[in-house]
Amino acid sequence: MITEDEISSIGSFLKPHGIKGEIAAELDINCEEVAELTCIVCDMDGIYVPFFINNARTKGRDTVLLSIDGIKDEKEAGAFTGKTIYALSQEVESEDFSDGMFVTDLAGFTIIDDRNETIGVIDYIDDSTANILFVVTDKDGETVYIPAAEEFITALDPNNKTITMRLPEGLL
Repeated sequence: MITEDEISSIGSFLKPHGIKGEIAAELDINCEEVAELTCIVCDMDGIYVPFFINNARTKGRDTVLLSIDGIKDEKEAGAFTGKTIYALSQEVESEDFSDGMFVTDLAGFTIIDDRNETIGVIDYIDDSTANILFVVTDKDGETVYIPAAEEFITALDPNNKTITMRLPEGLL
């Protein structure tokens, strides 16, 4: 059985693409790297399940289309929409932030408020508009959108994958 300490977040699924089971995904690693992984892992009803990639191809600047073994149609692919994609930690290099960080590096980080309470985990970064947003699953399983504005970030810990934020009253 795969445990949480054996995996690292590498992106998230967006939505099915076409009718043959392909799934669009935003990844923190490039297309070639994901195709070389032994498997990807997803949380399916509280259990980390491995899935094997048949094909990965680039679609646009930030999107990859994945074909997963056993996923044959749009309905089956739809079960992955919005899920975080993990890889076995031993297969992905540890991140080197010595040259700085990009907002896309923050997917998978946990957001903590200035009272040290967990808000949730960043599923992916929505950069489709001028205002970049962290798309976060909160402790109740709800999706919340938090502006990825530097003025709200009070601390960033890449080693523990946490971001401390001071958010305006009423934002959540």
